[in-house]
Amino acid sequence: MKPFKFLVPALACALLLTAGAPTFANSDGPSPVLMVISNQDFWYQDYADTRSSLEAAGLEVVVAAATTETATPHAHVQPDIALADASADDYSAIVFSGGWGMAQYQYGFEGTYHNSAYRDERSAAIVNQLINDFVAQDKHVAAICNGVSVLAWARVDGESLLEGKTVTGWNGSAPGFDLDGQSYPERTVPARWQIEAQGATMLLSGAIGDPQTSTDDVYVEGKIITAENYDSARALGKVLVLEIVSR
Repeated sequence: MKPFKFLVPALACALLLTAGAPTFANSDGPSPVLMVISNQDFWYQDYADTRSSLEAAGLEVVVAAATTETATPHAHVQPDIALADASADDYSAIVFSGGWGMAQYQYGFEGTYHNSAYRDERSAAIVNQLINDFVAQDKHVAAICNGVSVLAWARVDGESLLEGKTVTGWNGSAPGFDLDGQSYPERTVPARWQIEAQGATMLLSGAIGDPQTSTDDVYVEGKIITAENYDSARALGKVLVLEIVSR
């Protein structure tokens, strides 16, 4: 028999897709969920579908980014708060959305991205502290697509948050960067390198639940929840609701 943690994602998705997510109809429910996007180059469906599932269950979602400037390329998404103003005390969980722009929050990454918008040491340090605070408070830390790389490059007690963990995430390519005297053009390095280089085991597309689709590719290991890509976004929100309920 497989360890229980390997059964959680498929079981959670199956229950939620057939029975629907639990709902929170009063003020005694969980605290809001903090959803982090990048001001430039975030992936809309990762954000929107995850948020939709959370809100359908009655959870409030607060959106944070490096600044409160309108996020692009989707000009209708306005962050509610700047990351510097966020506190883990106020939220039940934190979720990192996808898109290449999430590279700006990679605290431990030692290279230099070719896109200057991804060079943001201040925001990366703020995010790293937030992750440490959520971990210290035993709260859920979730990510989807390229957002999983933020967890991989986070440092908790001097190690990657994902060291020794099994996760899923974006199986495509990564933005261009320079590292150790070499230049890597965009789309030449698989995004999974960022995960595996930090000691995590990366699941391939379709490795969870139905192998014909990635819609249920959400993996739960303790308080860390990861989803493969935009196809998995609705399931991520639903699984996170279940996990918050069972906390």
